[in-house]
Amino acid sequence: MNRSQFDRTITMKKTLIFWFLGCSCPVLAGPDDAHAEVVYIEKATQKERAVKVWLTAASTTNIEYKIAPKAQNRVRLPRIQIRSIYFFEPLVFKEALEAYENRDYACAKEKFETCRTDYKKIDNLPGNYSTLAGFYEIECCRKLWDLEGLKERLDRYRSEALVRENQRNQLEIYPLWDAVRTKAWPRLTTLAQEVLSQRKWTGEQLAQIKYCQGLALDSLGSPREALNAFNWALTADRTASEIITKRAAMNCFRIFKNHDEVKLAIRLWGTEEEDPDSAGHRLLQEAGSLCALWKSALGRGQPLPAEYAVFLKFKK
Repeated sequence: MNRSQFDRTITMKKTLIFWFLGCSCPVLAGPDDAHAEVVYIEKATQKERAVKVWLTAASTTNIEYKIAPKAQNRVRLPRIQIRSIYFFEPLVFKEALEAYENRDYACAKEKFETCRTDYKKIDNLPGNYSTLAGFYEIECCRKLWDLEGLKERLDRYRSEALVRENQRNQLEIYPLWDAVRTKAWPRLTTLAQEVLSQRKWTGEQLAQIKYCQGLALDSLGSPREALNAFNWALTADRTASEIITKRAAMNCFRIFKNHDEVKLAIRLWGTEEEDPDSAGHRLLQEAGSLCALWKSALGRGQPLPAEYAVFLKFKK
């Protein structure tokens, strides 16, 4: 073999090696390939079959999937043959939910948004993680008190594939939050009464409804009724809704402080004219009890503002 033949042989070997390495590199599933178990009726045998797949697309009539994350071929299956689809939890959703449960709602919102967009191709399938992430993204806006962001996301949200009843019920409460956003207090009062009549709410949802109702009643000049609504919000889910309960408590303190009968009861406290049976005295006692509740549970270590902490000395 002469020098020229030797060089051509080496070049050919290098080309073959690079071609082989390129072909052997794994083609990973894209972030929008949803791992799921599909149970369907096999057309030829009419028997039920379960298969784990990576879903790549879905229409109203078919789903499209790969049998392995590295597979190149796609299989199309008519939805009429499908009995059920079980989705495996994506890592990004797991991370988002952990942040959400740790009350890091800003971080959770970003991750839920990523999950929603990553799996958007299959967002018309019941129970999919794009739709579920979109729901939690809206909830993050609510908990961050970003009512403009809540409205924006709710307007484009497709809820048809949301399957959990308590989450579907939550969608019926968002109009109340939109009324808070626009300060439509008379409409909010009517909405709250209509929603409360359904009697299907979880404790957390009831706390939201009563809080929104309290804002409306207070703004419409009914402080006593507002206090009752805020007290419901405080206790509806045993103070678990931290953001709602803290805000409800602050609204109660503000009403107590500005209430004329409470001001009179403070002036008469410890004098011969003090009247334990007066409305102002009873409200003052409520304010003191709420201070104690804040210190023991509601505040979660956050100190009470000094202007409201003075109520504690009126607790008997």
